[in-house]
Amino acid sequence: MPYAMLHAKAAMDELKVAARSAPAIMIGVTIAATALANVPGMGDAKANWNSLAKALEVEYPNAIGNAVFLSRAGWIADDREQFLNAVATFSGDLQKLSGLCYNMESQVDQVRDRYALYWMEIGVLAATIMAYILAAQAMKLTPYLRAYGEILLNRLSALTNAMIAQKTKVLVGFLGAAGATLATSSQSLGQLFNIQPTEGTKIDFQRAVIPVTPPTQWIAPKKEKATTAQPEKPEKPR
Repeated sequence: MPYAMLHAKAAMDELKVAARSAPAIMIGVTIAATALANVPGMGDAKANWNSLAKALEVEYPNAIGNAVFLSRAGWIADDREQFLNAVATFSGDLQKLSGLCYNMESQVDQVRDRYALYWMEIGVLAATIMAYILAAQAMKLTPYLRAYGEILLNRLSALTNAMIAQKTKVLVGFLGAAGATLATSSQSLGQLFNIQPTEGTKIDFQRAVIPVTPPTQWIAPKKEKATTAQPEKPEKPR
């Protein structure tokens, strides 16, 4: 089991142990339970976004570059410039998409780290409270300090619940801001997959017609001819 999950489980178990001596702490246990999350799954998601970003940044551009290089030999039509322009536009979109993937990776990583920090703080709080509860329990065993021990337990329970509620509130606030940022990035990500041509570039493929009738006169495509410099003729002696 990953460290983050062990940390959360250990913190919850210690809070439940504390609640046996101070039942009111079950309120804090219930609040903390709302913050349980699949932290290892967030780590997997981070790794997946990073892998996709690197592929879009390196692998796919390399494949496109190789295609452009191989197309140099034997390309004799007049549309090579249009092809190169389309490749440049597509490569630019790949870079934008790669940047968005890196952004998503960073945001998922921040959320994962915030959850890990939350449970670390809850674990420290639970360990501290347990020490005070043991002291209060010892006071209750003494006739003269029994009332003080009961008061201490009640105050510890109220303080523990308040601190857990406050930490959870901060976590929820962070997640709200992170969720808004993730939603914006997801929207930008979706826009790259919904690019529709308009006006002059829009083609109605239901009405498009490609003539296949051979021409009456065959015209050879243009080829680049290598020019060789002609040697200069020596001047005749006068």
